[in-house]
Amino acid sequence: MVDLRMRQMLLKIHLWIGLIAGSLLLLIALSGSLLVFRADIYSLLHPAQFKIEPLAKKRPVDDWVAAAQVATPDKILARITLPETATDIAVVHMQVPGARNLKDAKLESVHIDPYHARVLGTRNPDDDPMWRVQDFHYAFFLGDIGLKFNGLIAITLTLLALSGPVLWWPGWSRLGTGFRVRAEPARAKWRDLHALTGFFAAAALTLIGLTGTYYAYRDTTTAVVTLVSGNAALIPPRVAPSDVGTALPLQTLIDRARRQLPEVVFDEYRPARGPGAAVSISYREPGQWVFGRNRIFLNPATGTLLRTDRYEELGIGAKLLANMQPWHFGNFGGRITQWLWVTFGLVPAFLFGSGLWMWWRKRIRS
Repeated sequence: MVDLRMRQMLLKIHLWIGLIAGSLLLLIALSGSLLVFRADIYSLLHPAQFKIEPLAKKRPVDDWVAAAQVATPDKILARITLPETATDIAVVHMQVPGARNLKDAKLESVHIDPYHARVLGTRNPDDDPMWRVQDFHYAFFLGDIGLKFNGLIAITLTLLALSGPVLWWPGWSRLGTGFRVRAEPARAKWRDLHALTGFFAAAALTLIGLTGTYYAYRDTTTAVVTLVSGNAALIPPRVAPSDVGTALPLQTLIDRARRQLPEVVFDEYRPARGPGAAVSISYREPGQWVFGRNRIFLNPATGTLLRTDRYEELGIGAKLLANMQPWHFGNFGGRITQWLWVTFGLVPAFLFGSGLWMWWRKRIRS
């Protein structure tokens, strides 16, 4: 009897959370599905910004940044997405100085022909509709307040995803019936479809909800991960005061990193932020495709190696935090998982619609 009462209470909680937050969850999920292939959508809309003719040698990275600076004179370098193949463009990301968050940064991505250091085009919040989709998905167009509210929506998604399989569970003796979809009556059919869809999508939706909570409450969730795992996220190394000096050219720093790690693919360069800060370059080792899990840190003034963070050698807490981005956007398994994440992004629409229909039908009958 206690189990039945608990189940009925859980059902009410599941129902009302779904009804109250369902419409927002639906919009967040659909916008997230679009953002999974944001770069692909942009390249289809602006193919000229991705066409280059490979030459024998690329221009120095510093020339790329100089061209981007001319195109965005009021902004500073945020990071550089380095070309992986001979036909890839370079992307120099520029931001407003002193920005506190992604919205304030007004990030502008400048597409560069790496062989001529020529600007192919720029992508900014005013011209790219996908930036608006991101702003809605990230914070409902409301900045920090919207981000925190979005975190509450992510928590509700997690609760719904976890409670759904509990409500679906038919027991070991009747396990087979849990995977059956009854044809009649209509309410039973839609209840079975609703429950089965939630069951099969539960793991992915829980992962998306938890990582969404991380992005909204980064400091708090980092502290929780540290407490639970027993090891903290890695703090970037600092340059000793005696070694602080004028920064070397960017190309020199990248060349020094390549000498340290000749077999890897470098993904992204991040400049030093303030005195004593290190330059960081993310990379992938052979057989890896997930962006940003490994990093090498250099002294910007001397090019001296400060530390190399290999993903395989990280503690469990640092590994969890390194996976927040790929788990949230589904790129941890290449195109296959990206398409799966797009599909799971459509699931909340079906769950909300079927749940609302069942609730309304029952309300009319009663």
